[in-house]
Amino acid sequence: MVDEQYFASFCHQILNEHPSIRFVGLADRQGHLITTAYRKNLVPLMDSKDTEKYTFQTVIRASMREVFEDKIGKQRYAVGLYEKLIRATIPIAFSSNKNRKFYLLMSFDLDSDYGHIIERKILPIIKEHKEYFM
Repeated sequence: MVDEQYFASFCHQILNEHPSIRFVGLADRQGHLITTAYRKNLVPLMDSKDTEKYTFQTVIRASMREVFEDKIGKQRYAVGLYEKLIRATIPIAFSSNKNRKFYLLMSFDLDSDYGHIIERKILPIIKEHKEYFM
């Protein structure tokens, strides 16, 4: 069973790691958005329906890349650079149970050092919460 309150707290913890993080969302393996967190006073570029559609499409794309894991290894994260923001998708799976696979979706300001933030701040937090994602 999904604990939405726990996941909401997790997303807010991620959001508070750096001021250049605009948005954090957590999706399940089917592309359903479980929870989101937005930076204070941020005016989102997309409404909730667009965000749900983006989430579904992003999870589908990420899951399609998994067929190559045996050749190139598991994806740590994927980043897209857009004119108005930077997006990142981080697969979260610590178990062989495919039902316990999640995707952390994030957006950053254009001038952010997103690679450093993801590697040094976000991935360690995900590992700290490993037990809950199993």
